[in-house]
Amino acid sequence: MSSEQITVGPVELSYTLTEDDWLDGFVAHRRRVRRPWLVPLLIVAALVGILLGLLFSDGSGAMSAGDVVVLATVALVAIGLGVLLFPLLVAARWMYRWQVRLLMRGNPWLSEPIRATVDDTGLRLTSASRSEAAAWSQYLRYVETDRSFVLRASERLGAAVLVLPKSGLVTGDPAPLRALLETHCHRRA
Repeated sequence: MSSEQITVGPVELSYTLTEDDWLDGFVAHRRRVRRPWLVPLLIVAALVGILLGLLFSDGSGAMSAGDVVVLATVALVAIGLGVLLFPLLVAARWMYRWQVRLLMRGNPWLSEPIRATVDDTGLRLTSASRSEAAAWSQYLRYVETDRSFVLRASERLGAAVLVLPKSGLVTGDPAPLRALLETHCHRRA
């Protein structure tokens, strides 16, 4: 949060969330993996553990030179697979699209037209079946994408996410909304 409070008038949005809007929010919320080395490491550990279990299942307790070569080969192949598969696991938009479809199918009110007002006190969202207000303390972080502003309760993956599509801005100018978010939230690069 900025130490100086910038006063910006209320920003009005009028929109209907689509699957693409939610997908943008999911991807923006989850795009940074904190420990990228962990996935390949876990794949290697699992494969080496399985191989060691198979090698020592006869009860002899000793490894021959052939066993060491096989173990080293499996470890190298596992590292290679981990490095090759990691980008697919991180950028798995298909998985997010599936989650978004389930979310929207299970919550039909998410597809209702929404009117949102964002000002220095927080956010107010109104649709045909719901009316909600959120203080800035509920959304401490945000991410800006080409398509939307994604407000987040925290850095955790299960945190609450609110998607404000730029196409819903009544004035069409994202600068006032960006100024409010810069004042009240932390921006993630």
